[in-house]
Amino acid sequence: MEKQIVDNEKKIKVSTLIYGILILVMLVLIVGSVLAYGTRTEIGAKIAAKIAVVVPFPAAIVDWRHVVYISSVQDNLASVERFYQVHDFSNDGLRVDFTTEDGKKRLRIKQREIMDKMVEDKIIEILAKQQGVVVSDTEADKVVAQKLNEFGTANDVKEDLLKSYGWSMDDFKQRVILPSLYLEALAQKVATEKSSDSAEAKSKIAQAQKQLESGKDFTEVVRSYSEGPSREKGGELGWAKKAQVVPELQTVLFEKDEPKKNAIIESSIGFHIVEIENRKKENGEDVLQLRQIFVAKNTFADWLETQKKQMKVVVPMADFTWNSQTGSIDFRDEKMNEFEKQERAKVQGDASIMF
Repeated sequence: MEKQIVDNEKKIKVSTLIYGILILVMLVLIVGSVLAYGTRTEIGAKIAAKIAVVVPFPAAIVDWRHVVYISSVQDNLASVERFYQVHDFSNDGLRVDFTTEDGKKRLRIKQREIMDKMVEDKIIEILAKQQGVVVSDTEADKVVAQKLNEFGTANDVKEDLLKSYGWSMDDFKQRVILPSLYLEALAQKVATEKSSDSAEAKSKIAQAQKQLESGKDFTEVVRSYSEGPSREKGGELGWAKKAQVVPELQTVLFEKDEPKKNAIIESSIGFHIVEIENRKKENGEDVLQLRQIFVAKNTFADWLETQKKQMKVVVPMADFTWNSQTGSIDFRDEKMNEFEKQERAKVQGDASIMF
């Protein structure tokens, strides 16, 4: 009888301990959730960050199944801070200080940028796999090995990654190489499938060329066929230096004799018929007054932007939201959105906004 009582007491103690642990875990989850998704205080954010190391709180959920975790966002943000702590930009006249009020806001901009990039990487991977594109670890390892050869010895690269970002080689592969490989593979796949769009654009610019050669006024042809902002100005681009035009136009307009009249020039963004209206020199550099007829290709960037806008993304965090109209992470606070705009307008002189 006494043995049964002792056994029962042990069972009660064990069950009480288990219930106590479960209650403690539930309290941690509740507190962590409130701090992660509801707090806007600095101390609350710090406590939430500690809890998020252990508990996998989502920062964003993409397509209902793919999760960007708060801990991963925090790791990448810590890498950014480390980069600026390790490197001295003072000799370049650049100021980096995340401890001031404005500095803390800039760090929040970094956090928004990181989340935006991580969500985009998830979307690209999802789209790539839908297109039958899969990047293996073996392919990623080959690229890592190539990078090591480009940048120096393996030890030098490993030491630099660890010093600058706190990354291992596997971190570098997972955070940089794999996303870039998925992006490259998806871009190639889409380019192949979208070749018909380029054919339509080429046909349209060819029709514009025929109209010009038949004697039709340039401005009239612009109104009928041209696309983009220059169309509203009768095709006028104004004065431009070599660096201000796309590379393909640089070669034709600045590095060769004047192009053949009404010639079609293909660039990465579309097809151009460019006319040089005037020339001058500024500090020994050629400056051209240009006007154009332009027909855009449906580029990969355009396609990806459309796909991002259509993707279902949920952002449960208090400070951020998914903007389906732009396909990007925004601040919920309009004051922060305005602060970021102002900072980008004065980007020169502050390296922290450029990383």
